[in-house]
Amino acid sequence: MKRPFIGISGSQLRDDHGSFVELQRSYVNQDYVRSIESQGGVPVIIPLTLDEEVIVETISRLDGLLLSGGHDIFPLNYGEEPLQGLEEVWPERDQFDFMLLKAAMEKEIPILAICRGHQIVNVYMGGTLYQDLKYDTNCTLKHVQNQTPSMAFHTVDIEADSKLAQLIGNTRWVTNSHHHQMVHRVGEGLKVTAVAKDGVVEGLEGTEYPWLVTCQFHPEMMINRSSEAKLLFKGFIEAASTVMG
Repeated sequence: MKRPFIGISGSQLRDDHGSFVELQRSYVNQDYVRSIESQGGVPVIIPLTLDEEVIVETISRLDGLLLSGGHDIFPLNYGEEPLQGLEEVWPERDQFDFMLLKAAMEKEIPILAICRGHQIVNVYMGGTLYQDLKYDTNCTLKHVQNQTPSMAFHTVDIEADSKLAQLIGNTRWVTNSHHHQMVHRVGEGLKVTAVAKDGVVEGLEGTEYPWLVTCQFHPEMMINRSSEAKLLFKGFIEAASTVMG
């Protein structure tokens, strides 16, 4: 059987030493690649571009889209001014991800969005973010674990009727946590499907879109030690295989 092609939104890395100082490199973290390969997909890194024709043509050849992590989202994209606690932003990356989402949704391919990707989906659908954990007075847990990226760190409660619960076969998942921004107002066409014990939104899904699952945590970093992470990626790849037809 043919494997589905899964696009991964790419980022850029600038060399800061040696013979190639200032050289720009397109990349994604290897965990995304490994997670897609291990569950039957073909990973395709999508280099950052603002050429809409290139993006539409790229998506036309893919069976699924994975929105990866990265920088904070520029607050002006959701109608707010930058507040204290905001970290580095990259507006061009935001526009790139928005364009990928638009093209993917027009084609109706499965979308899995992780960390920054989870936040991008919410903003794209008209939602807002807390620019830093300190702005949510209900946030009491540590959400930046600052140690072993793959380690299970805090509990996430999952709605029983959600795609996520159905995929992993459970309504509870002890996940890792590597974020300081989070969903505030939920965007249109989305529903909250997973929360941390302090109410922080850890998962969203589309209410009308055929297959849209988002995670604030990083299942790709847990792929070698979490059966739930394997099942999530397996379900994503299977959904993309169905689209491939």
